[in-house]
Amino acid sequence: MMFPKLKKKNCNKDMTFLTETSKGFTLIELIVALAVLSIAVTGLVQMFSLSLNLAQTSQNAILAGNIAYDKLDYLRNCPEKFIWKVSDSVNPEDFFSILTSEDEAKAGNVLEVPITVPPDWASFRKYKDVSQKFRWKAFGKLVSNGKDYYEVVVIVIYKEFGRIKYYTANSIIPCFQIDKVIKK
Repeated sequence: MMFPKLKKKNCNKDMTFLTETSKGFTLIELIVALAVLSIAVTGLVQMFSLSLNLAQTSQNAILAGNIAYDKLDYLRNCPEKFIWKVSDSVNPEDFFSILTSEDEAKAGNVLEVPITVPPDWASFRKYKDVSQKFRWKAFGKLVSNGKDYYEVVVIVIYKEFGRIKYYTANSIIPCFQIDKVIKK
């Protein structure tokens, strides 16, 4: 490494001072540069934190959507597996509960543990932890025009960053499918 050449300058006979021929950074310039750098790094850390939160939010929304449509398909394809709480005097504007059992919790149904086990224990634990976070409920409503079908709504309830979130999916089921189940 080459050092800049310095010239000797005699100010006094006792003291010899060196003068620079090359430029360097002063203490003020270094402090300002570090301040700018720290502001930039703070912004990057905040963006990283925000992107992690956004990734978690989108993962929860995707899971809630998958759960809602899975349960809705199960409701449409196997209505006999559920208890349809339809009264004789059904008002077309009123919703009725669709239960999995008579002692179903008011908070909703917890997801089942999967029958097929994921490839490793860590994946299974992660799925089990996630499945405890989501609950679902189902409701039905007799549609007023023509009364040919029921509207079925599945609501998935989950907590995200301390807030309760809801995801809904709805579909229709012809009356003749549900009437067979109700008359049993």
